[in-house]
Amino acid sequence: MKKLRTPTLEETGTLIAMTATIFGGVARLFAPLTAGFPLNDGGLFHVMILAVQNSQYRLPEYVRYNGLNIPFAYPPLGFYCGAFLSQLLHISPVEILRWLPALIATATIPAFYWLAKLFLDTPSKAGIAALIFAFLPRSMSWSTMGGGLTRSFGLLFLLLTAASVYSLFKKQERKYLFTSILFSVLTVLSHPEAAIHTIGLCILIWAFLGRNKKGILNALLVGIGTIAITAPWWITLIVRFGLAPMHAAAQTGFHSAIALLIPVIFTLTDEPMMTLIAVLGVIGFITSIHQGKYLPPAAYILPFIVEPRSAPVYAMIPLAMLASLTISDIILPFLSTPSRSFTSKFFVAYLAVYLLGSSLYFDTQFAGTSVSQANRDAFEWTKLNTPPDSRFLVLTGETDIFCDGISEWFPALTGRASLTTIQGLEWLPGKFATAAQIQRDMQNCINGSKALDCIEEKTRQAELQYEYIYIANQSAIKTMCRVVMPITRGDLLILELENSKDHTSIYRTSAVSIFSRLR
Repeated sequence: MKKLRTPTLEETGTLIAMTATIFGGVARLFAPLTAGFPLNDGGLFHVMILAVQNSQYRLPEYVRYNGLNIPFAYPPLGFYCGAFLSQLLHISPVEILRWLPALIATATIPAFYWLAKLFLDTPSKAGIAALIFAFLPRSMSWSTMGGGLTRSFGLLFLLLTAASVYSLFKKQERKYLFTSILFSVLTVLSHPEAAIHTIGLCILIWAFLGRNKKGILNALLVGIGTIAITAPWWITLIVRFGLAPMHAAAQTGFHSAIALLIPVIFTLTDEPMMTLIAVLGVIGFITSIHQGKYLPPAAYILPFIVEPRSAPVYAMIPLAMLASLTISDIILPFLSTPSRSFTSKFFVAYLAVYLLGSSLYFDTQFAGTSVSQANRDAFEWTKLNTPPDSRFLVLTGETDIFCDGISEWFPALTGRASLTTIQGLEWLPGKFATAAQIQRDMQNCINGSKALDCIEEKTRQAELQYEYIYIANQSAIKTMCRVVMPITRGDLLILELENSKDHTSIYRTSAVSIFSRLR
């Protein structure tokens, strides 16, 4: 019998990466499959997809959402892809927002493997890094939400751009100049934060590899090419709106000196059980510096300098590589002796079970962030039974402004204005920070005593006029946008409203209560 050939390092890395892509894809698709609705956010994007379709694929100037005319200044690629697929496949934009982000997020795994091979210079290490990246909750959560329609494209093209730019500076071949420009253009047209992080990462790669005459020339060509090809889009925005919407959006990046402490003090991986990968990443950070390999550690810190708000997502790219270094250079060499062969196999099996089990457990928690059927039924009732110009206080008790899917989807599916929804305001100068604070204050009211007095006081302070109060009293305690514990909120507020002479109940189920204000 012919003896089986031992796979090469290249083949081993590719095999691990393929396995990571298959099972990582399952992990990314499991949550939307379980939820039956887009995860967490995406209400504004639903309206933007419809706007693209209604404009016959001409770039819309404004989108009507939550009673506001919001400049269509967002990078348009994801919306055009969503609109086109919705019409081509004859499915609703809601289903596009449910499935497309997870599918694109799956494609980030092989793209990551390409970049990891370059950073780590060993296919087997890159394969292990891809396996870790595939199952890291933080690497998939924000990309698979409804709002991941743009975030997933942004992450995908960031990875492809970085790999192309690295190859361009390392090999100086013309084909990588073209791919670098292509993927840079697609990144800019996909997501604003991804574009900022791509610029930062590419500058970092240039600092390590391209500080020579040829590298400077190639860097200039990539920059000029990207600016020139995207010019029809950004010139259109400037002509229509000036720089105000872009400047307003840039103010939501949460820049502060304390942001630099986040990557070295806080757990960023969002692992729902043990923080195994976070610990491996910290050890890999130190190991990489000890080995004189400074690029991965620098790439880990960089996102918190460039744009702290979404930095944890992009920090998962180097963190997965650093965790791989710990496994490849420390743990496996120590265990890979004849006397420890069983221990080595046990560790590998344990790691595989941990990664898959942890991600699927995360998915079950993450699925709970979607808007429940009870709330969607209440949305439909609201749309049919209240005046189109109605203004609502949508109260869920959720104080994390980025994890309140009910508040974001309410205006999209009812056509009514929610005074406690902040999405879209980032494109309106001077609106976002104030609205975010109002949202937190209002949601805190439902969690305390004398909730009605709190609401009335906060609405007077903010000079808000409302006609209805929508209470999602079956809610959840969340951590990093995943459901930790279902909880009932607002019982005291509901009791106060029932006894109030100024309000009357018009809709009531076990999950949702709606009251009309009489004066």
